[in-house]
Amino acid sequence: MTLEASVVRLSDIIAYIGRDIEDAIIVGTIKREELPKKITQNLGNTNAQIVNNLILDVIKNGLEKPYLQFSDDIFESLIDLKKWNYTHIYESKEATQNLDIIEKAFSDLFYYYLEKVNGRKYIEINENMSKSDKALFTFINHKTDEYKNKNDVRRIVIDYISGQTDKFFLSECKKHIKDFKI
Repeated sequence: MTLEASVVRLSDIIAYIGRDIEDAIIVGTIKREELPKKITQNLGNTNAQIVNNLILDVIKNGLEKPYLQFSDDIFESLIDLKKWNYTHIYESKEATQNLDIIEKAFSDLFYYYLEKVNGRKYIEINENMSKSDKALFTFINHKTDEYKNKNDVRRIVIDYISGQTDKFFLSECKKHIKDFKI
């Protein structure tokens, strides 16, 4: 994996690990005091603290090295927190109660985009297009020729959907899927 890819991967983990905790607290899936003390002692118990501690640690431990790494204790806490999140957040009753609706929404949105793209790997963008179409077509147009040649348009559409934030995904579903409700 390249250093750039490592930065992206770590950034993604750093961005979501604490944010998911905050979201779960807001919706009542967990309480902050339920977070394991062993983890919070190293990482903190708020998104801001977790982000700050992970970033500072990876910078400190990556200086003068041709790779990125966390310290052993921070890495262990991060892995433990990820496991804890899976058990208490991602696989919780609240998180999975609308799974069938979300799975159908992914499928419906995929086919909606696929129809829009119509097999093309480059689409001319104009001012009459909706913001939604411009976002999709810009994503496709900015992919490298190598990526486009190696991937079927279906894979490109899947990559587009997988990169969407939850908020954007839900807004796209509301715009483009008839009778979508969650």
